[in-house]
Amino acid sequence: MPHSTSARIANEAILETAISVTTNRLSVVLRTNTGGSDSRTGEGHSSVSLTQLRRYAGEVYSMAWDAALGLDERENNRSETNKSGEGILAGPITSGGKLLDLIVYPQNMPNTPPEGWIDLRPDLTCICSHDSITGWVSSDLFAGGSGKEYASRAGQGAGGLQEHVNAVNGERGFKGLEPLEALHVDDWPDGAEVTGDPHVVFLEDDDAYEKNYATEGKDEEEDMDGLIMGGTAIPPSSLYSSVCVGGTFDGMHYGHRKLLTLAMSSVQPINGRLLIGVTRDEMLTKKAFAERIPPLDERIAGVLDFVGNLAPGMKNRIRCIPISDEYGPPGQPVDSEAYPGLVNDFDALVLSHETLPTGRKLNVYREETLGLEPLMLLCTQRTEPHGMSSTALRRMRS
Repeated sequence: MPHSTSARIANEAILETAISVTTNRLSVVLRTNTGGSDSRTGEGHSSVSLTQLRRYAGEVYSMAWDAALGLDERENNRSETNKSGEGILAGPITSGGKLLDLIVYPQNMPNTPPEGWIDLRPDLTCICSHDSITGWVSSDLFAGGSGKEYASRAGQGAGGLQEHVNAVNGERGFKGLEPLEALHVDDWPDGAEVTGDPHVVFLEDDDAYEKNYATEGKDEEEDMDGLIMGGTAIPPSSLYSSVCVGGTFDGMHYGHRKLLTLAMSSVQPINGRLLIGVTRDEMLTKKAFAERIPPLDERIAGVLDFVGNLAPGMKNRIRCIPISDEYGPPGQPVDSEAYPGLVNDFDALVLSHETLPTGRKLNVYREETLGLEPLMLLCTQRTEPHGMSSTALRRMRS
């Protein structure tokens, strides 16, 4: 059960991996005693209400549907590879209109069976997860915890996914059941582990800016309501003077609109500025259905129309320009003329978790090559990445 965006991203990666190899039934166990000071997804100990369990169970079914769309897309494009360069093949998610037999089991929800009952199902063949977020134990008292404290209890099982599967197989052996395999998630998203980077903030996390204050050595209570707008307290650490955001912005789908809305909301009122970079046509030739991507001028016009209606009062503080390299203006020397009229004084970059690795590379480049301060990376989880995407829109046009 996630309490942070990082944990949600981790769950999504596990779900997609499990779906990609499942042909019949998929059981999703939502553990509730997660977190701890050592949790690499940044989770703290937190109680879970019945309402939260119900809500997230619904979200898992929605995530599974979107994953089905993406994996069906992979069936039609066998050239896709993972980070290791290996081919990715999808299971028959919606083949012939037949969906997987997906069942979500929120632990501690009334009338839901415990994880141990699912582990002993005769038709179960493997368990899928990832070591970095889950420490496994085999006793009833602590079963299902995550973090190192749960993985090191003497006499109760220790280690990661493989150790947990070994323990489950020991019990299955006593009952004459076939052993299970451990399915590890190889393509682990960068956004699933962010606790070591003080320059990454997930915009949807309630305590994101309190954590930012802590990394800067400030008092969490100090000026947290420094700005009040329409009755909403705005932490001063959540607003920046020079914000940038970039993308293809093909079709201005709802994911683009979400990203631009979050960028606009991160700019200081009165004097803050927003730069929007739009990728030039020549950088998009290798994208799927590239011939269906509108020309640069049309894409810029779509961006300006949206932000003009979203934030009319910012008209003179928003600039939209073509970009022709991986990093754009934030990756240029201070005296560069690559983007005339722009000064590299940016202090924040808004991006989705899918492009977070590029943002981190940019920060390293700024520090080690340009001698500039790293940017605050204001990150959002990319939700419904398959159903709500430019590729999906281009496929519809084709």
